[in-house]
Amino acid sequence: MQFKFKKQNQHGAWAMIFMPPVLGIVAGGFHVSQLFLIIGWLFIFFAADHILYFFKRVRRKEFEILNSALLFAVISLLFLLYPLVVEYRVIYFFLCMIPFGIVNGYFSFKRNERNMLNNISAIFIFSLAGGATGFINTHTLTFNIIFIMIITTVYFVGSALVVKTVIREKNNPVYKWASFIYHFLIMLAGFIYHPIVGVALLFGFIRAVYVYGRGWKPKQLGILEIIHVVYVTIVISLFMVYFS
Repeated sequence: MQFKFKKQNQHGAWAMIFMPPVLGIVAGGFHVSQLFLIIGWLFIFFAADHILYFFKRVRRKEFEILNSALLFAVISLLFLLYPLVVEYRVIYFFLCMIPFGIVNGYFSFKRNERNMLNNISAIFIFSLAGGATGFINTHTLTFNIIFIMIITTVYFVGSALVVKTVIREKNNPVYKWASFIYHFLIMLAGFIYHPIVGVALLFGFIRAVYVYGRGWKPKQLGILEIIHVVYVTIVISLFMVYFS
């Protein structure tokens, strides 16, 4: 059996992998099974990424890519066995990911991965992973778990819009104003809900306005994204620990 591995080089994807589970631990409290869940989730991502890559290049019949996906899937299952023993209902979170994964598969097959609907579908999947991480310790769907799934969804939709305005649709005024208005509204909603949440979302609004029209390259935007995701994760974590 031959394997062919695809390198993941998108900074935003790495942020989407780790931010939701970290917030999930903060929301639900720590249990060692969460570490196994996060590692298993990482390998699920690797498997899914290879499957989507195969769909994108299906005419080339690179079955080595599928072999790699199968390998990652088996490894993920081994890591997920312990979390499933601790709380078997966590599997419902993964089942909820399937419809969104089908949407991602469709857009990969059509070679239209940059479609906003495709981005949002992926965002829902990653947010569900954060919910699963918290649920495995609380054994119930608490307000804090729902809150972090909403926050991660809101955050990453904003990030997708910024990427559109800086790189993909930089000459499209529709995306420009959609990004500006979206970031302003979620920031305003954050301040109305609680000042700390507003402060967490303030960075996103400033970023959306500042980077527009400056001709930034993907690497520069990726570095800013890492700084931004760390900032939001810290501020939201402090909010949940001390104010929620």
